Amino acid sequence: MTTLPVAADASRQEIESAVRLWREVREKRLAAEKVAAKIKSEETHLKEFIVSAMLSQAYEGTVVNERLTYVRVTPQPVADDRQAFEQYILDTKDLSLLQFRPAVGALREHIANGETIPGITWVDTYDLGDKKA
Repeated sequence: MTTLPVAADASRQEIESAVRLWREVREKRLAAEKVAAKIKSEETHLKEFIVSAMLSQAYEGTVVNERLTYVRVTPQPVADDRQAFEQYILDTKDLSLLQFRPAVGALREHIANGETIPGITWVDTYDLGDKKA
């Protein structure tokens, strides 16, 4: 990890040096992520084939190189009747059935229509942009 000065005390030269280093490190990460994405795509392709083959041929699993590979089944809830699910929540007021994360796009749309949404506070987040000057 690079040793950096206290941000409030950093000179312009130290900031510019950190910018150059950040760009280098970012480029390395982006290149590595591109390679990782290709590997992940191949992994997903193989996994989908194996799951499909094992399910269609009723395999319980297979041992390869002394390791057992099998299809693990994990039930996941799906709201196949969203209207009924939403009505149940409205009727029972049981919000514990939901995971709360404000939908930014929907909030912006409501605000653009002049609505005020109670209980929402906008907080600034910070990131770096980098483009040709």
